[in-house]
Amino acid sequence: MKKLLISMPALLLLAACGSAPDDTTAAPSPSAVPSATPSVPAFTDVSRGDTDSIVKLLRFTPGNGQAVVVEPVIFLTNPEFCETFHIPADDKRCLSAWNTADSEAKITLPCADAAVFALVDQSDPGTCMDDRGAGSCETSATDFADRLGDGTPLIRLTTENGVAVRLAELYVP
Repeated sequence: MKKLLISMPALLLLAACGSAPDDTTAAPSPSAVPSATPSVPAFTDVSRGDTDSIVKLLRFTPGNGQAVVVEPVIFLTNPEFCETFHIPADDKRCLSAWNTADSEAKITLPCADAAVFALVDQSDPGTCMDDRGAGSCETSATDFADRLGDGTPLIRLTTENGVAVRLAELYVP
C-alpha cells in the first residue's frame, strides 16, 4: 500500500508533464487533417454480433451441430480496390473486375441448424442472384457443400450473434 501511495503522485506528475500546453493557435496534427485518399476498410469480425460480409469458405460439412470455417476478406470492385489500396492503375491487379484483400485468419463459427444456403444458377446468373451478386436460390446444405466444397470460393455470410445463419455463393465471373 505504501508503494502505491508513493507511486501515485509520481504518475500524476508524469501525466501533467506529458500534456501539451493550452495553445489554441497551434496547427492541427496530421491525423486531424482530412485525407484525400480513401482509408483502408477493416476486416469484418464475423465471430461477434450480427454481420453481413464476403468471406472465403474454407470448410463446411452439412449436418446439425456443424461448424463453418471462413476467412474474412475485403472484396471490392475495380477501380475502387486499387484506389483504396493505393495500387497504380497500370498494375495487373487493376485490370480485373474485382479483387480481394485476404485477412489470412481462419475463423470457425457454429452453423445454425436452420441456416439458409443459396446458390447462383450458373447457366442464368441473373435469375438466382441478389443485388450484391450473391446466390438467392435456396438449396440444401448437402448441395451447397457439394458445389462449393473444392477450393476457397467466396460467399456472402450472414451471422447473428456470431452464428452462421445464411451462406450464399458469390457470383464472380
